[in-house]
Amino acid sequence: MLARLEKDGTRLLARVRKDAGKVLANRQQRALVPFMKRAQRLRVDVERRIRRTRQDFEARAERILAEVERRAARAVDRLSVATRSDVEGLERRLEARLAELEAKLTGGQSGGKSPPGAVAS
Repeated sequence: MLARLEKDGTRLLARVRKDAGKVLANRQQRALVPFMKRAQRLRVDVERRIRRTRQDFEARAERILAEVERRAARAVDRLSVATRSDVEGLERRLEARLAELEAKLTGGQSGGKSPPGAVAS
């Protein structure tokens, strides 16, 4: 009878250990749930902050680029740099004026006198 009681006690103890393990596992899982929820909220918060930071950075970069372009355009306007067509137009006008002057010089040469500054050929 003592052997039977010992055997039953051993079974009962094994069962209690098994049940206690389940209870502890459930408690541990329940204890982990709030931490998991916090971790998820933290992840969402970090992602949101990253998204906002990226948007702020992109907006700031666009504003800076627009300002640089505006300043560059203003600087170029102040330089009054001639365009290619401006230079070509001046060249045509100079050639026309030079042709007029040559015509006057060659047409007005009578008596063999050269105007002052003219080179004799």
